[in-house]
Parts: sequence; C-alpha cells; structure tokens
Amino acid sequence: MMRVGIVGLGIGQLHLRAWWKVEGANTVIVADSDVERARATGEARNVQWVTSLDEVLAAGVDTIDLCTPPEMHEAQILQCLEAGVHVICEKPLVGSIDACERLRDAALAAAESSGALLMPIMQYRFGAGAAQARALIDAGLTGRLYTASAATWWRRDRAYYDEAAWRSTRAGALGGTLVNHALHIHDLLTWIGGQVVAVNGQIATRVNDVETEDCAVAIARTIDGGLMSMNVTLGAAVESSRLTWNFEHVSIESTTDPYHPARRPWKFDYRDDATAAAAARVMAASMSQVGEQYVGQFQAFVDGIEHGRLPVSLDDAQDAIALAAAWYTSAETGSWVDLQQTR
Repeated sequence: MMRVGIVGLGIGQLHLRAWWKVEGANTVIVADSDVERARATGEARNVQWVTSLDEVLAAGVDTIDLCTPPEMHEAQILQCLEAGVHVICEKPLVGSIDACERLRDAALAAAESSGALLMPIMQYRFGAGAAQARALIDAGLTGRLYTASAATWWRRDRAYYDEAAWRSTRAGALGGTLVNHALHIHDLLTWIGGQVVAVNGQIATRVNDVETEDCAVAIARTIDGGLMSMNVTLGAAVESSRLTWNFEHVSIESTTDPYHPARRPWKFDYRDDATAAAAARVMAASMSQVGEQYVGQFQAFVDGIEHGRLPVSLDDAQDAIALAAAWYTSAETGSWVDLQQTR
C-alpha cells in the first residue's frame, strides 16, 4: 500500500478526497503552514497532521503530493527527490524552461539512485470524453488537424486574491491566468490537437488590480500546420470551458463544464459513415478503464509506478510551460514566437 502525504491544503483538499478513491494508496499525513487548517483537516479526516514538508518526509511516506504555492515548487520537488520519495506536483510545476531542466537532472539522478519519480498534475486529460478523443487520435482515424479552439472563461473576484496574497504577484504565482488557470485546458487542447510550434498572443489585466494578467488571447500553429485559437478571461459572467477540434475526418466538441471539460458527453461529427463506424468500435474499447480527473491520474500513477511508467511526464509539463513562456514573450514583443527555441 502506497503511503501518501499531502502538503498544502487549499487545492490539496480536492486531492485528499481523490486519494480516498484510489486503490493501492492511503493518505496517512497532511500538512499546511496554517496550523488551524492543518489541524481541522487532520481531525476531520482522521489522519496525522503537521505544518511542514520536513515533518511529512520524516513520517516515512512513499509519495509526496505537493499543493503548495508555485514559488515553492522547485525547491520542494528537489527536496523530495533527494529524499528518495516520489513526488506529484500541482501546476504550474515551475516558472521556466531552465527550471524544468534542473528538475530533469534531479529526476534522472533520483530514478537511478532511489527509483523516486516526478509526476506533474495534468488532471484534465483524465475523463471519458477526452479518452474517446485520444483513442481516435491513437487509432489514426481523425486525419490532419485543420483548426482548434479553447476558451477558459472563468470568474475570479478580488476575494480570490485576498484569500492568498501570492496569487496576485508574479513572484508568488510564477505568472498569471496562463499558468494558474488556463494551463490545464491548453494542455488538453494540444494533447488532442497536436504540439504547438509557434504562438502569437496578447495578455491584459482588466478584471482585478493585480500584478498578473487575467485576460489573454492567442493564435498558434501546430507541428503539422494546424491552427489553434485560445481565449482566456477571469471576468466571465458565467463560467465555462470550451474546446473544439476540426480534423480532416471528424469534428470534436467538449462539454462546457468549467472545471471538468474532459467528462462526457463530448460531441463527435464524422465526414462519412465508414469513419463513424470505425470510431464507434475504437471508442467502445477505450472506455473499459477510464478514471476521472485527479482520481484517474492518481490511479494511473499507482498502477504504473512499479514499472516506472508515469501517465504524465516532465516533458508534458515542459511543453505547457513553453507555450505559456512563448505567449508572454509574444505579448511583450508583438510578434510570433517559435517554441522550438524554448525547448
């Protein structure tokens, strides 16, 4: 049984509830620098509670699940890997490609010395609708991508930033809405639509008086020439997340659930009956083992860890960070940015 410790009990509360549903793992300790929050969570969930990562490591866990502010991620990941403990970390993993490379060196050393592995959180890949779409890609049924779009239309008022001061600063959050809100949706967009190689984008701060951007738009080009558009705001009257892909043989549309766009029902429209029939067979087979959101990713982690296989890799996180970094550079320079130069 994998012994899990969770550090950070903001979004960590959702992680904790997800871990309860994972077979082969048990959350044995939680930590938060806010003593009252740590105590309340520990007592309510009947698990040991402490106030620091050091104490969680001292408890002898197998896996640390980091849900701490982004500015803390790199140092804490390195500490866990050096201690020989598997580490899972929320978004944004780190704030730059250089930081990703430092983690890569540490992860390779840890894998060789202790077997400890690093997995970034990309939970939007885990849902029945996304699984069906990805199965069509893997089966070669979609053909080339023509266009795709993603809209992250959420609402964050001043109270959101007042709740945690780091959210409104570049240093604390490692960026704005591109890395703290839309990153997972853009990962889902490209996981299905294809890797982005160039981006031209803009950012703005229009909703709240904060250091970081809360609105952004961009167009992008994929590695095989497909075109994508991305639209992000934290000022939506009604929250939603929307993704569409227009491929050569199929058009795909996600649900509009703001925080669970990967779940069914997704809409699939086909150019011909033969493709539709083949797709039905592929999708039926793909639904045998589908976990949702954090539960799906954590279960895949537990199931794959003994074989050294991760459902989400550092490469995946680095691609997401590279897209955001290029977007920021484009907004600053007013020009297209080649992501190949940042990988």
